[in-house]
Order: sequence, then C-alpha cells, then structure tokens
Amino acid sequence: MNTKYDLINSFTNERYLTKEEAGYRIPNDISLEEFWTALQNFRKQRCEYIPFDDQNSHPFWYLLTPQLQQNLHQIDSLGRDSIYKLVREEIEFEMIKDSLMEEAVFSSAIEGAFSTVKRLKEMVDKKEPPKDINDQMVLNNYRAMQFVLKEKHRNLDIDLILELQKIVTEDTLDEDDAAFSGQFRNDWVYIKDKRDRIIYTPPHADKVMPALEKLVEWVNQKAERGFIHPIIKASFVHLYFVHIHPFFDGNGRTARALFYFDLIKNEYEFFKYFSISVAVQKAKGKYYKSIRDSELHEGDFTYFLLYMAGTILESIHLVKSRIAHHYQKEFVVDRLNKDGILLSERQQKFIKRFFIMDQRVITIKKYQDWFKVVYETARRDLDDLRAKGVLEKGKQGRAFVYRPNHQFGA
Repeated sequence: MNTKYDLINSFTNERYLTKEEAGYRIPNDISLEEFWTALQNFRKQRCEYIPFDDQNSHPFWYLLTPQLQQNLHQIDSLGRDSIYKLVREEIEFEMIKDSLMEEAVFSSAIEGAFSTVKRLKEMVDKKEPPKDINDQMVLNNYRAMQFVLKEKHRNLDIDLILELQKIVTEDTLDEDDAAFSGQFRNDWVYIKDKRDRIIYTPPHADKVMPALEKLVEWVNQKAERGFIHPIIKASFVHLYFVHIHPFFDGNGRTARALFYFDLIKNEYEFFKYFSISVAVQKAKGKYYKSIRDSELHEGDFTYFLLYMAGTILESIHLVKSRIAHHYQKEFVVDRLNKDGILLSERQQKFIKRFFIMDQRVITIKKYQDWFKVVYETARRDLDDLRAKGVLEKGKQGRAFVYRPNHQFGA
C-alpha cells in the first residue's frame, strides 16, 4: 500500500485539508513540505481554473471534490423542487419578507452590529426611526436586499456595486469616512484581528477599479464562453470581492448582497426564501477561516466553495421545513375557524408566530416575555390551547413546555 498516495487521496477526496491540518495527520517520517508539494500537484492536475490571480500572482482554482459535487447536485435538486412554485402568494410574501429581515439582521451581526428582527419590524412596519448605529446598519441591510430583488433584471456593473455599498453604509460612518459612502477607497486598508494585528492587506487602491471591471465582465459573459456552475460563480464573486476589499467600510455586507444578486438573477429563485447569513452567523469562525484558507493556499478557492455549498444546502433544508410550518399554521387557523373554536386576540397572534418558528417549543416564561403578561395569564392561555387540542404539554427539565399537537384536526 502506498501510504503517501493514500493520504493524498484521503486529504483531497474525503476531507479537504489545509497544510496545517495535514501536518498534524501525516506520519513523522514524512516531510510536510515534500508531502504538501505532492498534495498540491495532485489537486492541481484535477482542478478547474478561474481567470483571476491573487496578490502573489497565483491563479484562483478549485477542485470538484466528491463532497462538493454531491452538495451542488443536492442544491440543484432540492432548490428546483416544484414546491416553490406551489407556495401560496400570501405565504410567499410573508416568507420573503422574513428572509430579507433575517438576512439584514444576521449579516449585520457577522460584522459586529447587533439588533433584532423584532426591532427591524418596528422600523419597517411602524416607521420607527433607528435608535443607534446598530439599528441603522440592520435597516440599511434590509433596504439593500430589497434593492437586490428590485434590480435583479440588471446586469452587474460598477454603478450597481457603488449603489449597494452606499445603501449598506448610509448614516453609519464617522465624519471622515462618510465622504466614501458610495465611493471606492483611495488608500491602503488593513484587515486586523481582535488583537489589532494585521492579518491581511488587500491590493492597493489603484488596483481596485481594474479588478472590479474584470470581475463585472466575467460575471456578465455568456455561457458559451465556458460553463461554470452558478453556485461556484456567485461564491467566487463573494470571495474575490472580499479579497479586493474595494471600500473602507461595508465590504462584507456588499459581498453577501452581490452573492444573492447573482444567484437570483440566474434563476435560483429559492434564494429569496432564506438568509445565508443565518447559517454563517451560527459558525462565523468557519466562514472567516474558509476565506482565510483560500487566501493562504495559492489561490485554492475550494475551501470557501466547500463552506458555501454546505451552508446553502443547510439553508435549503431549513426553508423546506419553514414552508411546511407555514402550511401547518394555515391548517390550524382554518380548522379553528371551521370548528368555531374561539381564541383571544393574544392567542391568535401566538399561533401565527409560534407555528412558523424553527424551534417550536415554548415555556410559560417565554410566553410572558412575548406578550408582557403575568405568569398566571401566560399559563392559562397555553393550557387553554392544550385543552382545545392545539398544543401538547410536557416537561423539559423542571419547566413545562408546549409543542404543536400534530394530531390536531386529524
């Protein structure tokens, strides 16, 4: 058995390892430098190149690993399911609005700004003004996602990129940076870690415009010049945009908005039903690591691509679950009306909110927090819904919990 070859094959086709990760797993009698050279040669013999170079003049490339091929196939299969065409108009509207709001909130959270979907709804539905920069950033992101859906008929161009960045940074910059809202940077910029150490230096400002013009041309080129899977293409737009870092502020949020724009424009309509940033925020470290790994390994874009394809697939499963939840909510409401079961206004609001949640388990304390009522009122409302067959009651630790009763109306 060729141990070295087996390791190379395993570190490529079973788990796509970085140089550092490989170093921990190879036997002590194998030189890491020699092994890594052999591993990279093995990968590059099977890779696909993208016509862009990193700052060290390494061309960007990726490998269609078995895991990546499987994920892309599942994305196409699940994402083009007829279920999306059958979603009722009122449910579609509600889900799109919810996904835009989630994307706005969680894309901001990735950048360190924290607000809530509830607060965003107050700003959007009740026209309440932002209270602070966190609110403003979230509201800006929501407007950016609305802009993406409205302008999906357009080809990508420099003006669209500038418009997006201006939207996401409006009223969030200090006096010195405010002049650069909707403008490319004119100087060096440095990416630092939490200890204020420089971890990445993007290209100089004079390289920003030529790089983006080339990216725009590549995005808009016709398929006959060489097919590239839309997920791969949109993911590279995201990565390369972050690599260039064309603005002093708003690069990550603009990159994620452009990712959506490119996919929705290319008829991946199901993307309007979910927020990629919800999944990213859950494992933010892996998101930044995949970007960093692609920058450190001679233009190997595979690390970021594997991360994005896995995240998209996770999000699609969540969307299909949410569609089912919306229909269950509609069924419960219709059944209550048909049977003449009367609920209070608060209980009706609860059902419309609770039945579309991802984790449909609620405690009396949580109900209190939602509706600002005392414990006894919350307990009475939930027990009444249990008595009417809508909910089931159980225990989680020492607390009573309530879940949907799937036998309701059976």
